[in-house]
Amino acid sequence: MQLQKSLNRPIPWPSIHKLDQLKGTENKPVRVPLQEQYTIADMAYLDTPEAYPLFEKQARIIKNKKYTGIIDVGCRTGPVNDILHEDEFKYYSYRYFGFDTSSEPIHKAQKTYANCDHINFAVQSWNDPIEVDFEVDVMIFSGVLLYISEDNEREKFFENMMSQHNCKNAIIQEPYHFQRHWDDRLILNTITDGGLDFLNKNYTVDEHYLDLPIFAGKRVLYDVSSRT
Repeated sequence: MQLQKSLNRPIPWPSIHKLDQLKGTENKPVRVPLQEQYTIADMAYLDTPEAYPLFEKQARIIKNKKYTGIIDVGCRTGPVNDILHEDEFKYYSYRYFGFDTSSEPIHKAQKTYANCDHINFAVQSWNDPIEVDFEVDVMIFSGVLLYISEDNEREKFFENMMSQHNCKNAIIQEPYHFQRHWDDRLILNTITDGGLDFLNKNYTVDEHYLDLPIFAGKRVLYDVSSRT
């Protein structure tokens, strides 16, 4: 994990944004592309105590709403499971399927939860068929919808994913469109300034704002429930 300083304290930072590869400058910032293959170390800042509230909030929504069938899109190592199994939560009455395009974090997750029949992972993309043998009552989208650039395509993708599994609820996490801990050599890719407005058509949306001492630590977590 690469540490960078902000406000005179170390801030957990992703090593995947290596500027010698992206060749960005403050005058000519570059957009960070979707990384289909990344290592655990690349995104290790998300494993720090500073990032814990990001996944703790997801776990609390799952437990409070008693969700029992979960699909996690772009799950990395599935950290929400770690929290649901903690002594404070002790929430085990659910089935979980998480997938990601990167093999290393998925293989680690498969090893971690090898003895948990209710938790499964796969290396695949969102374009591949998603097959589960349980009823899905919530889908988690953590920092993935922003990679669909067109609003109408994002809406279509979201609705297709939900309808394929007859799912009525979602947890969406995205970086806020203003950041304290950021590198100006990168273009902030964000959809929190209108890119998810389509949700208000058919869903009740509760927004939760987090300001964490990590890279892009201002995050919005959307607790989404169908009105029908």
